Amino acid sequence: MTETYQSFQLALYCTAGCLNKSEEQLAEEMAFFFRHLKVGKVYIENHRGDTSLSRERLEELKAFFLSLGLEVAGGITPTLGTSYRPGYERILGGICYTDEASRARLREAAETAAAVFDEVILDDFFFTNCTCDDCRTRKGERSWEEFRLALMAEVSENVIIRPAKAVNPNVKVIIKYPNWNESFASAGYNTEQQPTLFDGIYTGTETRDPAISQQHIPRYASYSLMRWMENLDPGRNGGGWFDAYDCTYTDYYLEQANLTAFSKARELTLFCYHLLLDHPYVPALGFQLDKLDDVTARLGEPIGALVYKPHHARGEDHLYDLLGMAGIPLELTPFFPDASKSARTLLLSAPAAADEAILEKLKGYLQEGGHAVMTSGFVSAMAERGITELVPIQLTGASLTAEQYALETGICSFQEFYPASRSIRYPVLDFGTNATWQEIVAWQGPTNFPILLSNPYGRGKIYTLVIPEHPADLLHLPEAVITRIRSVFTEGLLPFRLIGPGDAGVFAYDNSRFVLESFAPHTSTWKVQVPPGTELHQLTPVKNAPPLRETAVLADGLREYAIQLPPSTYAVYEWADSSSRSTK
Repeated sequence: MTETYQSFQLALYCTAGCLNKSEEQLAEEMAFFFRHLKVGKVYIENHRGDTSLSRERLEELKAFFLSLGLEVAGGITPTLGTSYRPGYERILGGICYTDEASRARLREAAETAAAVFDEVILDDFFFTNCTCDDCRTRKGERSWEEFRLALMAEVSENVIIRPAKAVNPNVKVIIKYPNWNESFASAGYNTEQQPTLFDGIYTGTETRDPAISQQHIPRYASYSLMRWMENLDPGRNGGGWFDAYDCTYTDYYLEQANLTAFSKARELTLFCYHLLLDHPYVPALGFQLDKLDDVTARLGEPIGALVYKPHHARGEDHLYDLLGMAGIPLELTPFFPDASKSARTLLLSAPAAADEAILEKLKGYLQEGGHAVMTSGFVSAMAERGITELVPIQLTGASLTAEQYALETGICSFQEFYPASRSIRYPVLDFGTNATWQEIVAWQGPTNFPILLSNPYGRGKIYTLVIPEHPADLLHLPEAVITRIRSVFTEGLLPFRLIGPGDAGVFAYDNSRFVLESFAPHTSTWKVQVPPGTELHQLTPVKNAPPLRETAVLADGLREYAIQLPPSTYAVYEWADSSSRSTK
């Protein structure tokens, strides 16, 4: 029996093309992984593009990996070579599912895998981008999104699941969803129907280096997508899967492991065998996973401000991930929450407007005493749908730049003024003075314009957050402005206040603990204020950084602590009553 981690299982995905080796060579290569990692499971792929493995070869490989004490499952990458549907370009080998020959080839791959394995996972190429004559005819008057969502639900059932279970009634077929969640519907990933068809789901947590990747996915997405998937289908999200592609720095690769583990993933899958064999990332990953195994054992269930992102919805792509990188703990969900069961603030960005009943749902949430934050993108999407029934706010169509900010009014005048490190452009909102209150403004010349507005509604409160034209500029706001925005999301959720710059991830849990991870490229310092009678304790050390230290007891009894973190490091903290403390 191989040594395993206690808080999660580690799996290694083996592509079909990398397993054409003798058992002696495979044993020698696996020794490298065992030297550095506590691998407990392998996925053996039987099909990818033009490469397929026979049932006999799969049986041999299965017996070999079982002899090493590993759990063994199957895998399929649903791509086909250019000999299928010739004459039509298909990005990344995506399959044309109106072509019977293509469907038959994938059906055969599913049957072969199910004949050998009791668990089979589909790598995240289970989509279609084909626009051939047949696809255009079948599409008819529907949008491409409507056509592909319906098509891929049908393919899931009739090409993958039914054929696999006809061969092996006990097989569990798992669909892995990719990291590019904002575009699922455009390629047919149907998160509304497919989870009810498959035996489980899995989550891609690859974020790599957003600056150079064509997917440009913010780093916080390694956490946020895991949480959306867990809330989509509680208990059936098998784990997170990441790779080493386009990771400019080792830290970027390891950060994917950190955030996947912080999301409380049950399993971490490494893609893939041939990519990681003799790779310098592997020893570093082994060191990191040993620490994460201990860290995640100390953490309860994740909590955060709620983010409502319905199925198939788009707009203000990955804005919530940028807010997450500003030190705001978030919990994404495809379902609108019940205010009577939650004291958490709710974020509504542009995707929430895809819910045709969103305005009435929001009114009900506020009437029950809930707090919500809507973005300028949501306001724009709701401009013709009655948003002014809720708040006297609308976009003017103009935009302005600013380098100065003000907050905290006395009676009329703002009391605090802060410069930014760069000029930032915003859309300008019109609002009803004294029906709406300006919490934060951008200041330009003789006037100002709103950045954060608030309105009471029923027993609740709704904020409007104006998003820069380049949303990543949120991370460059003055520290006091970021701190004020954070407080809107965490009030009533966390008993402490994080003060300081962006480029921080706060991962909070229901056992009075949180992780603070630095996304900054340099050493940064934050302050944490806790209420009277509460103490803050650091549970894990950070190399080359001073430990947590109390710096002040403020006039109102708040205790203030200083945290300093080098780039891409993290630590676990606990808030506790001054008379008690847990160090487990």
